[in-house]
Amino acid sequence: MDWIGTGRIRGKMSFSENDLMVETARLYYYEGLTQDRIGEVLGISRQKVWRLLSRAREEGIVQVRIVNPRIPSPLKLAEVLQERFALREAVVVPVFSEEETVVRKRVGQAAASYLFSHLETHATLGVSYGKTLFEMASFLAPKNVPGLRVVQVMGGYGRVKGEAMAIELARRIASSFGGEVVYLLAPAFARDAATREALVSEGGVEEVISMWEELDIALVGIGGVTPSSTLLDTGDFHQEEVTDLHQKRAVGNICGNFYTLTGEPVSSGADSRRIAISLEELRKVPQVLGAAGGREKVQPVLGALRGKLVDILITDEQTAENVLSADREKG
Repeated sequence: MDWIGTGRIRGKMSFSENDLMVETARLYYYEGLTQDRIGEVLGISRQKVWRLLSRAREEGIVQVRIVNPRIPSPLKLAEVLQERFALREAVVVPVFSEEETVVRKRVGQAAASYLFSHLETHATLGVSYGKTLFEMASFLAPKNVPGLRVVQVMGGYGRVKGEAMAIELARRIASSFGGEVVYLLAPAFARDAATREALVSEGGVEEVISMWEELDIALVGIGGVTPSSTLLDTGDFHQEEVTDLHQKRAVGNICGNFYTLTGEPVSSGADSRRIAISLEELRKVPQVLGAAGGREKVQPVLGALRGKLVDILITDEQTAENVLSADREKG
């Protein structure tokens, strides 16, 4: 903790407000006096002490330095992930709880921070859906990104609630960054192939799908193939389709596209019903940012990395360690 100032006495009993602020900061940070004691020795109220300390930080008189004495393992893990899987970038954040909701919020916050720092003007951002991405939306800080266009790359799922949340995610991202939003007003999985064909041939939906070729960056969730995973929990999948995915050793999905632990695509009976960007189309996007964390996401993340389905990864420290460990074990 550094403090800047002179504390000069210009004459008898002639302290300026700046001098008082500097002395208050010195007594608090250097001498370790409580705010009450500082009030006593300087003859001011505790409330004024608090206000002076707040101003001292705001005006740069007090400058805070945070020094981590241990090796910054999240940074090291990010470097290892980036090198091992030839990623454009990896962001690994520390977590202090294994509770899934806490991890999801932590990774979502990191994704929001990344978007804030990296979105460029006149970019076209494709957005899918997932619990982590929806958490991310609550951490988005306002920023004006001129010419930004946010396009849904996956229809809504989970019936009415899921469709509303998918639309809300795209809307909140566009609103936070002052951009235009383009909705995909269709389900992620139609009732059958014929219904899907009818929907995608409709003018509005067809126009949105054509925009996927113009994406500069895609923001995607990395989902699993467990009963609790967002996608399989929607009720949009038939039991025989789920059984088939398990028999084919699918471990993860991105935008409803399934893949194995080695990153190989897995065909599904639901493919003919899906209204979402395909893996082939996703590979053509210059940047694909995947955000996921937690115990259940280790295999989905590892498969996505091995298959080079994302080139920017945002995850938590424990997941990163487990992914690297699993990669070493299974080769």
